[in-house]
Amino acid sequence: MKTLFYTLFLLAIVAIALFLTKEYWYKYYQKCFEPTKISKFKPRILIQEPELEVISSERKLKHALADSDFIIYPKKITLIAIKNSAMLEVWGEKNGKMVYITSFPFSACSGKLGPKLQQGDHQIPEGIYGIEYLNPNSQFHLSMKISYPNSFDKKIAKMYGIANMGGDIMIHGGCQTSGCIPLGDYNVEQLYFLVQKVGIKNIKVIIAPVDFRDGGVVRYDRQKFFWLDELYKKLAQELETYRKKG
Repeated sequence: MKTLFYTLFLLAIVAIALFLTKEYWYKYYQKCFEPTKISKFKPRILIQEPELEVISSERKLKHALADSDFIIYPKKITLIAIKNSAMLEVWGEKNGKMVYITSFPFSACSGKLGPKLQQGDHQIPEGIYGIEYLNPNSQFHLSMKISYPNSFDKKIAKMYGIANMGGDIMIHGGCQTSGCIPLGDYNVEQLYFLVQKVGIKNIKVIIAPVDFRDGGVVRYDRQKFFWLDELYKKLAQELETYRKKG
């Protein structure tokens, strides 16, 4: 009887000791004896971003031509530079009509609204011109020489007694200018390729201060620059041929 009493007494002591020291030994019990909980496997879906396709300037030009329903290169093209919006439009002749192809933004501008009069005025010319030659070795990537000065420019220079009218006005790459029209390297490649295919004799360049098709107005001293009436009237009439559908 005494043996049973002592056994129960010792068991009670052990139970009390285990209860009082649970915070110390129970974490080891969990690691060793409790079953590990297995979470449900969720596969991670890796989404691979598609690589951006680099489209060559020639291919992009051909896309623009195709979008305008040109099966072959146009026989003639007109480049319309609008100074206040800093945009160069490209139009091609198709079945005797001029069709819009694409536009390129200027990558830089210089001067203000109004024609070029002399060397060093940093002005982009205004008038109707052609392309004299192409330069594949330009310091501005590629360039196309605009036929400034034209006969009207020379007449006005003579009237003012201006001997040095400046020159070397180009459409070129890069993003610097002093009277030229820069388009950036990528865009000038497209235009250069097209001009090369069509031929410089079949290129017309119209440079206007504003888009007269949209009712654009240029403010100037009509007494001092009376001859601008004649120039801007001619440019407005010329631009009427080039209107986008819709």
